[in-house]
Amino acid sequence: MAIQTRGTFTELYDNIDKSVFTILFDAQKELPKIWADLINVKTSDRKFERVMSVTGVGDIPEKGEGAPYTSSVIRPGWTKDFLHTEFGAMFEVTETALEDDQYDQLAQNGRWFMFASRVVEEKRAAILYNNGFTTEQSPDGVAIFSTAHVLKAGGTARNRLTTDADLSATSLEQALIDLQTETKVEAGQIVAPATSLTLVVAPANEFQAHRLINSQLRPGVADNDVNALKKRNWTVVVNPYLTDPDAWFVQDSNKKRHGMTSYTRVPISMQTPRTDPRTGNRLYPVRWRRSFGCSFWQGTFGSPGV
Repeated sequence: MAIQTRGTFTELYDNIDKSVFTILFDAQKELPKIWADLINVKTSDRKFERVMSVTGVGDIPEKGEGAPYTSSVIRPGWTKDFLHTEFGAMFEVTETALEDDQYDQLAQNGRWFMFASRVVEEKRAAILYNNGFTTEQSPDGVAIFSTAHVLKAGGTARNRLTTDADLSATSLEQALIDLQTETKVEAGQIVAPATSLTLVVAPANEFQAHRLINSQLRPGVADNDVNALKKRNWTVVVNPYLTDPDAWFVQDSNKKRHGMTSYTRVPISMQTPRTDPRTGNRLYPVRWRRSFGCSFWQGTFGSPGV
């Protein structure tokens, strides 16, 4: 257990001219929240949340005159449980350290804890993308971004290029083609793909992403071909928490139409400060509970690059 004493930050107690004493964080800006713009955030009031897809009916068969109707039933699809993870930490400071802090920095511990908490949320949300080609799974039991999603009624579909590729006009065009032909429900029918799209990239791909979707003519070639990618309604999100600089993702800009999901069981909160009756130390706890996962793979597409 780490306890804040005068000895752990002696500079707060030296007789230094305040005019030359600068706390670095005062001059820095926190990154704007990224993950909540990409992930559908819901609330939860229970131990865990269970999501389930539905398998509709298959294609309607031909019917001969006077022949009986073929009967069909609607069945359950895949299920996935969202187990909420609990996070928490505490700032413990001695009475003496608080009394003698001439720059009032220890009393501002809350902003440091809230800052650190928000960063952890960003990192946890990014795991859906960073591990989305391997260990993070959709309800069908395969990776979120896969070439072989299992449809409950039989067959497969995909939301990943058959051959992984770096971000380019060619690979992005192929992703849009795949979204139109591979976005299927559990019964196997093709459904409407996204028309408003979010392109998620690491900082190394930021400028390439903007060139691809904003150029009037096709980028990277010498001819006058129109940039057909520009016909779509695009938003670029640059996420510095992506660990693979080559990976890129396309998802529906309408968060209700893709399965990247987070449940808030308990939001981030600095709890009421407490005093240790044995020592007089002041205790400042921070705590929250949240889960992240993929409730369905449709509406998303990804490539790890090469």
